[in-house]
Amino acid sequence: MKKLLIFPLFLSALLTGCDIDAPINKDQYPQRVYIVGAKDKIIDRDVNIGNSQDTVAVSVAVGGSLPLSQDVTVSLMEDPTAIASYDTKNLSALEVQYRKLNNAIYSYPLEFLTIKAGTVYNTYPIYIKTATLHCDSLYMLALKLKSTSAYQLNQDDTIALVRLNMANKYSGAYNMDAVLKNTTNANDSLVYKMQRNAVATDNGNTIRMYHYVNEWTTGAKTDTRITNALKITVNADNSLTFSTWAQFKIYDGGGTYHPELKLYDFWYTYDNNGTMWKAKGYMYKVTKTDEEQRTIDNWIEAQRSK
Repeated sequence: MKKLLIFPLFLSALLTGCDIDAPINKDQYPQRVYIVGAKDKIIDRDVNIGNSQDTVAVSVAVGGSLPLSQDVTVSLMEDPTAIASYDTKNLSALEVQYRKLNNAIYSYPLEFLTIKAGTVYNTYPIYIKTATLHCDSLYMLALKLKSTSAYQLNQDDTIALVRLNMANKYSGAYNMDAVLKNTTNANDSLVYKMQRNAVATDNGNTIRMYHYVNEWTTGAKTDTRITNALKITVNADNSLTFSTWAQFKIYDGGGTYHPELKLYDFWYTYDNNGTMWKAKGYMYKVTKTDEEQRTIDNWIEAQRSK
């Protein structure tokens, strides 16, 4: 028994006498300062045009397995050449090119960003005035890490291309469930079931969508934005107002928006090669769960059975 006790006692004395840190108490890999998402090059941010000024942000972090033991102060700068480089490498000359925001409509409220001790990241805000943004333009900002008060800048994740997407509370992907009818021939009708992309435009209450055509893409022979696009505005009382985007002729329209369902109960009359047709039905946000879809389906079925 005495011999068995010798080794544990010796090991305990050895560990007590030496300054040994457990691996978990040390950083397991070098700490580097980086822009979160920069390794993927594109960082998507929605700009809510319902606000006269909106704020988007990028996150700056310090990599490592432990929270910071000190404050780290970081500065950022723009690198517009990165936008031109992205366009050259990824877009054809026929496509709409990304462009930097006009200097007059955005600003940075912080000169320096501080990542506090005990944390691992902080966010760098960008203020954007939305009034002059256009839904068919492609906007981008290129941000680059300039300096840091501690640690090193990550050489792979120092430039981020921030892609700005116009949005409001009504924009997004929708499912259309409607019928198109010839108002002079009751037997002439079409089922209108398509997924629609509602684009924020004008203000916080208006979207643009396409009528019964595939959305316009670069290089298409016909610009369906001109021939088949319309606007829907949700009024203060949730009633609907319809108007044309360009040349698509709308005679009248109306309906109700149901915010609890994110659903448009609508109708509108329009010109179809010299004949008045009527679109009537429902358009609802693409659902995320089967239960949400069942709720929508049951609601529509109940409305149609009245």
